[in-house]
Amino acid sequence: MWRGLFILLLWLLAQPGAAWAQAPVQMPLPAPLKVLAGATRVESAGHLAMLKDVNGQLTLAQAMQSDDWQALPGEMNLGFTQTAIWLRLDLERDAAAPADWLLEVTNPHHDDLRLYSAEPDGSWRERRAGEDAPHSAHDMDYRQAVFKIALPNTERHTLWLRFVSRNSVSAQLVLWQPEAFLHGVQIESLLYGLMFGIFTAVLLSHLFFWRWTREPVVGWYLIYAGSNMLSVGFTMGYIQQILPVTSAPVDVAVAILICGVLWVATKFSTLQLDLARVMPRTERLLLRVSGGMSVVCIALALGVRYSAGVVPAQLYSIVLVVVLLAIALLLWWRGHAPAKLFLLAFGVLMVGIFWRYLRTLGFIAPSAWTDNSYQVGYVVHMVIMSLAITGHYNQMKRDKLAAQAALSESLEKQVAERTVTLLDEIAHRKKQEIDTQRALDVEVKARLEQENFVSMVSHEFRTPLAIINTVTQQLARQLDAPPEKSLQRCTNIREATKRMTDMMDGFLALDRAGGALRLNRGTFDPSQLFNALAAEWDTERVQVSYDNLPLSYLGDVALLRVALRNLMTNAMRHSPADSLVRLNALGTPDGGMEISVTDEGVGIAEDELPKLFQKYFRGRAAQGQPGAGLGLYLVESITVLHGGTVQVDSTIKKGSRFVMRLPGHQE
Repeated sequence: MWRGLFILLLWLLAQPGAAWAQAPVQMPLPAPLKVLAGATRVESAGHLAMLKDVNGQLTLAQAMQSDDWQALPGEMNLGFTQTAIWLRLDLERDAAAPADWLLEVTNPHHDDLRLYSAEPDGSWRERRAGEDAPHSAHDMDYRQAVFKIALPNTERHTLWLRFVSRNSVSAQLVLWQPEAFLHGVQIESLLYGLMFGIFTAVLLSHLFFWRWTREPVVGWYLIYAGSNMLSVGFTMGYIQQILPVTSAPVDVAVAILICGVLWVATKFSTLQLDLARVMPRTERLLLRVSGGMSVVCIALALGVRYSAGVVPAQLYSIVLVVVLLAIALLLWWRGHAPAKLFLLAFGVLMVGIFWRYLRTLGFIAPSAWTDNSYQVGYVVHMVIMSLAITGHYNQMKRDKLAAQAALSESLEKQVAERTVTLLDEIAHRKKQEIDTQRALDVEVKARLEQENFVSMVSHEFRTPLAIINTVTQQLARQLDAPPEKSLQRCTNIREATKRMTDMMDGFLALDRAGGALRLNRGTFDPSQLFNALAAEWDTERVQVSYDNLPLSYLGDVALLRVALRNLMTNAMRHSPADSLVRLNALGTPDGGMEISVTDEGVGIAEDELPKLFQKYFRGRAAQGQPGAGLGLYLVESITVLHGGTVQVDSTIKKGSRFVMRLPGHQE
């Protein structure tokens, strides 16, 4: 399993970033973004054009004159790339629409973001944002880049944006009315303030609980939760907004947090799942692999480049999430109590992490949900963990009271337990005696069936073998016999051989039909089956017809062929040579089939009908004729294995009709 996951991780790392991300479309440049009257928030998706500056050397004039611009069908979502990216956005506003707007560029992790807009005198104004530019240089002191945009007239206005980032290059461009933007920021500040308040309260409660209990799992959770809280602060851009730091130290801190939390999260998860007790080898393997990945990824992020360490760390996090959830599901299935809390508390968090990493790597488009899935999952996770800690504390108190009560009643409980144990032992011995007797009965029955089977096989095979031996001797003695006589003798040999082949088919299929083997299900064309059966018989003696059959059927075509051959052979054996045997198949509304075999034979006595499908049973009409008594038994067994039924209607001296009903929609 681990070898396969490692190969999957290497394969993902080998894929180019552009294969993950949203690719531009080779089509005419998109239409301008219309700013209508009354609008307070306008998204730019579908109105952006993109240019890739591989060397990062293009000037604004060169970018404007380039012929390599391509339409971007949605939001920009390129994953990790070292290429400089240019975006072009054309704006047109209604005469009644406001002239002053704010352009928000989501994702606070762009290192160098530059906006070029035309000035009234025809020159181009450059404004900078991103982590490499101090917040004092931004148009607005906000965690993300926000530019003030003026649309003084209804003519077309073109904005040019240049992105360079060591992080994931993805963003949404949204035009806001200033009042609407400030209102959204107020709501956002309230929600994120509430979230960080919950983080702080939960961390303090965990710290208190750890100082009281000194439980390792709580201590590791404090480290794990604190790391994640810092990661959220950096991810949302709040720490960068508060502290005067540029992209270099931010990238170092984020890389250490993202890569280092691999081992911390694994250590905490294995402790919470109690893997050291139930799956010690798996626990050691997880810690070694995660520790090695943390060290390697940190070294790559600091020594090579940011994405060289962060991308494999995030890919490994996805694999780790899947592995931990799979282990937890397995342990939960086995009744391991800690797995229930893990799935409840960590399932939501891991889904949020998984979704956020897919968005960062460029697999899915940015949106409000993908941008905040990790934070939402983490808040829910923290709340559940707090409730779990409270519940654990209350359970400890209940356990203490229960232990005191149990101590006072220990003697009575011991007597009751010993009495129950004695009664259980008596019941167990009785059950063993019954099981032994049943096993003995089964063995005796199996021995009798084996003796009958051996006797029947030796008897039935002796006759065709004797025929083959006699006819072969006649052919050898009379090599110059007339051709007609030699042909008749060869026909006798073929008939004897066919009889032995039919019996061998029945014997080999007997164990499968009895349940020793499972059906070899496969999809086949029923019409081909009946066409093949028709070709095996004399058309003057056998009439095969079918109508409205399903185009395909899921079943064991080999066993069904054995069953139908047995019905046809049985019908021909017990009907006059000049009579007609009819095989008819009809499709049923549920995709199944109803198959009937009708003969004009001697019929079956009423008292023999209930025993007709028993193993080795042969009726009075079959006495003196070849056969093993397995044909109809196999027919019923094969039909039942397919979930169907078989019945027979018979009238003395008029014939019999066997009907197999096979249901459709087999699973």
